[in-house]
Amino acid sequence: MSSSNTPAIGIIYNGEFYEILINKKSTTFKENISPQESRLPTELNFPDEDEKKLVFVSYNSTENGQIPIILEKSNQLPENAIKMLLEYSIDSSRPFL
Repeated sequence: MSSSNTPAIGIIYNGEFYEILINKKSTTFKENISPQESRLPTELNFPDEDEKKLVFVSYNSTENGQIPIILEKSNQLPENAIKMLLEYSIDSSRPFL
């Protein structure tokens, strides 16, 4: 956990607590283009069927560069669970790598 006086949100699995860190600012995934190209990267949109799911996202190398893909996803989370995660989120500026 973060510190002994800081509340934390997470899940309990096999009797152990796992903290979930939520960034208040959403992460915008864009196609990975080479720096020499003189255009802005295209924003990637995920399908509506993945809305309100926990997803494990990684980059996949292709012949055209790297693109983010969903490797694994959960069932849809209830609305109150999402509200709780966002309510107790923290400020962080960590880029997705």
